[in-house]
Amino acid sequence: MPSSAFRTALVLAAAATPCLGQTTTSSSAITCATGIHMIVARGSTEAVGLGRIGVVAGNVSELVPGSSVDAVVYPATFDAYFASEGTGVLAMTAMINEYTAACPESKIALIGYSQGGQVAMDVVCGTSETLFNVTADLSDALAKNVVAVVTFGDPSHMSGMPWNAGTSNNTGIFQRNNTAACEPYNPNIRAWCDTGDIYCDKGNNRTIHGTYFSYDHYVSQAAEFIVGRYNESLANSSSGAPTASGTATVSPTVSSTGGATATTAPPVVGQNAAGSFRAGGVGMAGIVAVVGVAFGLLL
Repeated sequence: MPSSAFRTALVLAAAATPCLGQTTTSSSAITCATGIHMIVARGSTEAVGLGRIGVVAGNVSELVPGSSVDAVVYPATFDAYFASEGTGVLAMTAMINEYTAACPESKIALIGYSQGGQVAMDVVCGTSETLFNVTADLSDALAKNVVAVVTFGDPSHMSGMPWNAGTSNNTGIFQRNNTAACEPYNPNIRAWCDTGDIYCDKGNNRTIHGTYFSYDHYVSQAAEFIVGRYNESLANSSSGAPTASGTATVSPTVSSTGGATATTAPPVVGQNAAGSFRAGGVGMAGIVAVVGVAFGLLL
């Protein structure tokens, strides 16, 4: 668990920012996907939309015809991280409830990177990390709908979990205090975290957190996991929808800016990236500095 000094440092960083404002969209007319419906939460500071992890959704869309994708509209900012992440949890939960109400036989995948990964895990497992507002876990009844949860670089990553992938054996900077609540979704979760990642592994390498989507095998494994869970869910249901097979072939387009790896996702079906937010405060540089000090306190 992070030390009290570390928690204090993060609280001070969050308190240094003004309140967030957000515009959300209402799904007044939902079209049910004939494939799998994906709900994607981008990482911190990424532009509104799918973010880098959208490449995984692109792979799945290639493998499962008739799939659709929606982006969670939330701040995704380092500034006021706790409020931002909590907003994402509420937004993603609402999207799931609205979609399953309109499409009760639907199959859904939740996909999240970095802060978005924590959002996805807090939705299914409930929020139990210190300093975050407590939220309930997703209804067990929705386990037949939410058939896959994929995360990369989740700061609430927990060591020793059956869903872990990647090279990390450590817990992230925000320890999840209740993993039992994840039980109904255990087989449907896959969480990638690599050794050295400063957020999910509590490491000291700032580069690793931004490199997951430059690895074709990680991108392919994530897509194939989602497709596999989708196919299994169909086999266990009476929906009669066609299954998908094959190997993910859509590769991410990788570019490098200022030493940080960035990935542009291919176009995907049904993308909804509407919405806007405003945020101010110390910005990424300030938060990175605070995190650096915090890690110094942990040593």
